[in-house]
Amino acid sequence: MKDEVRWGVIGTGAIAGDLALSLQGSARCRIVNVVGSSPEKARAFAERWGLPRSSASLDELLADREVDVVYIGTPHPAHEAQALACIAAGKGVLCEKPFTMDAAGAARVIQAARARGVFLMEAFMYRCHPLLRELARRLQDGAIGRILHVRADFGFRKRRDPANRLYNLALGGGAILDVGCYPASFARLVAGIAVGQPFAEPTAVAATALFGPTGADELASALLTFPSGVTATIGTAIHHATGRSAMIFGEEGHILVPDPWAPESHRHGRKTGFGIHRDGHEPELVAS
Repeated sequence: MKDEVRWGVIGTGAIAGDLALSLQGSARCRIVNVVGSSPEKARAFAERWGLPRSSASLDELLADREVDVVYIGTPHPAHEAQALACIAAGKGVLCEKPFTMDAAGAARVIQAARARGVFLMEAFMYRCHPLLRELARRLQDGAIGRILHVRADFGFRKRRDPANRLYNLALGGGAILDVGCYPASFARLVAGIAVGQPFAEPTAVAATALFGPTGADELASALLTFPSGVTATIGTAIHHATGRSAMIFGEEGHILVPDPWAPESHRHGRKTGFGIHRDGHEPELVAS
């Protein structure tokens, strides 16, 4: 195994800053280069996080032999082209969600990575957190009996601004692409655990959405039905504070996860956990 993993970063926004902050505590990973929407932004990011250098273009970053893997933290519509460029250069890719703007784009990126033989992953960081691994273990061990239903929400209220990426369709605006993918991912994970698989795909989806003046979906919800009979209600919003929690219901109780999407936030200095509520037992709190 390689002793050190050297990262290049595409993007200089808050989410890229979260990565830089997190990697400061890593014994194996360090960022060695960054490119932004302008050379000035890249230089400022490098200075802020003490990086050895920055690049004026994506081609320059991808030509850097010290870069092993690239993190893509740019607006949604840029992900596919940037991921394909990284793969063509033989770099591993960790791409922020949503992976691409649609399924066809995702298939193109996956096919390219397989053909080139490089690492590729969508950056659903919550799926890699120890808290979620423990949640999966408890469910597999039958903590609440047979899994029946999932309820998951990720919604917040952000002031409408047509120029903001959340409301701008040209920048991939809308709740579903931005944070609705989290509840969908969680439901597929739990439905998979119910049948001993890494994930499961729904066989039926009934959905509804409210669209704002910019055309972006500001509130959306869906009912999912899986082959095993497990069901899920998922919701998302960018203009309504619908919350950011998840509940899993089983034959013998339920599990409440107050914030599965950010089990541990360096930016906000918080940790969370989950509670197991089993019939005939005292509630059990599992901390992150």
